[in-house]
Amino acid sequence: MARHCETNQSSAFAYFFFDGKDGQTGSQTVGSLIRSLIRQFSATYGGVPTVLTKLYYSCHDGGSQPSVESLQATLLLILEAFDDVYIVLDALDECSERIAVLKWIKQTTSWRKRKLHLLATSRPEEDIANDLRSLAPDHVDIKQDLVSRDIERYINNLLYDEDSSCQWSDEMIANIKNSVLESAEGMCVLF
Repeated sequence: MARHCETNQSSAFAYFFFDGKDGQTGSQTVGSLIRSLIRQFSATYGGVPTVLTKLYYSCHDGGSQPSVESLQATLLLILEAFDDVYIVLDALDECSERIAVLKWIKQTTSWRKRKLHLLATSRPEEDIANDLRSLAPDHVDIKQDLVSRDIERYINNLLYDEDSSCQWSDEMIANIKNSVLESAEGMCVLF
């Protein structure tokens, strides 16, 4: 059952992770970001939004792929149904289309400043920091030592779990901790 987007609902939330692992480049694009957000926000309806059905029909009943522009227009129409929209973009620095995603963020945040709430995490990359700082001067740099302590606690809980059937040597635990802590270096949050 399709629903129209005219009725306002309270809040909607979506999360997207730019997975930088090898072989995951397809999940690091603007198109995959927008598709994921459409899917997540549409799920809140309990049915398919009318605007999404129209997009499907405009693409020859799913025979062709919609453009990024038509996906974006569809997303914004879906978001109109909510009083508040929260989007979390995780690991922005891992995006394979960084310039396009930063442009998308600028376009999307100009849509409804009071309605849209965006949180993005990234390592402190100059281009990302400059672009996002120009949108909203509020940003939080997460101090590396605080992040490292939290990660180390989490790792300790996993590796020293009494219920675990694996027992790790102290050397192996130290190697695991060092590898994870090095890869998490320099995270910051921008919103």
